[in-house]
Amino acid sequence: MKKIIALFISLMIFSSCATIITGGASKVAMNTPKNSGTTVSVNGIEKGVTPIQLKVKAGDMITFEKDGFDTKTVIVDSKFNTIAILNLFSIIGWGIDAITGSLSVPDSKMINVTLKETK
Repeated sequence: MKKIIALFISLMIFSSCATIITGGASKVAMNTPKNSGTTVSVNGIEKGVTPIQLKVKAGDMITFEKDGFDTKTVIVDSKFNTIAILNLFSIIGWGIDAITGSLSVPDSKMINVTLKETK
């Protein structure tokens, strides 16, 4: 009986590991080397100016805007979140991680963007 209880507790602890441990987001540095002071927005919400480091999720839309330059939008690339493997055979854990978007994390640690001058 003790083994069954220990197994059940272990399954509950490791359910949705990626959601609990990483949340699917990580810090990504953003820079516009030739256009410092460019406004950065994540999914339409202004976050600051370059250079900046922000916590973003895979698939987020990063927009770079500066007067006199064309606006550029970049979608954060992704890779499989290996922490999710700790779900083992927990269908609930895999489901929670899938719903929260924690099965993938940003692949890049830095995004460099060069803006073109408006003609």
